[in-house]
Amino acid sequence: MRTLYLNQAALSAKATTVIRDTTNHSRYLLVGKWGLRADVLSVYTIAGALEAEVKQESLGLLPRFRLIYHRQTVGRVAKTFGVIREVLFVRGLNWIIMGNLNSGHFKIYHGRNLIATIDQVSQSGGGTTALAIDQPDHEALVICLAAILDRWAKHQSKAFNPLRSHAWTPATGNVAQFRAKDDRRR
Repeated sequence: MRTLYLNQAALSAKATTVIRDTTNHSRYLLVGKWGLRADVLSVYTIAGALEAEVKQESLGLLPRFRLIYHRQTVGRVAKTFGVIREVLFVRGLNWIIMGNLNSGHFKIYHGRNLIATIDQVSQSGGGTTALAIDQPDHEALVICLAAILDRWAKHQSKAFNPLRSHAWTPATGNVAQFRAKDDRRR
């Protein structure tokens, strides 16, 4: 398995992201943007050859993405509602992604065969993600999947949660303060 490293800060900044190997040599470029329907992220080799693309097909709570490898659609991935939130399916490739969006640790399987692992290595400087991939043919597709998972993790952390948000505090406004029984008599 070869390990590649992806800088999450550059990925979030909508800039060109350089994917490096363990010897710090540049191997791939990730170029593109998210947010609108039909937006595309493309993975190029350092020589400039297009390897893979991920196209956003829909917006909303359950966005869908199409994976393209050497200019042919090979799979689709989408978020689904359900009991098992930690499992995603890549239709067409028959890959299963198991992991946790909060921790950033994922494993990708085809049947019982491990295709790749995606692990968040460091938090400093925006974070680095390590991609351990079984075959060179799978590298560009795993980079695309790592970009999708990173986007979903970022949007999940920004989702409104009234218990975490500083905008809502129960002790302000017209809400009565809680007092012990002894304080009510005074």
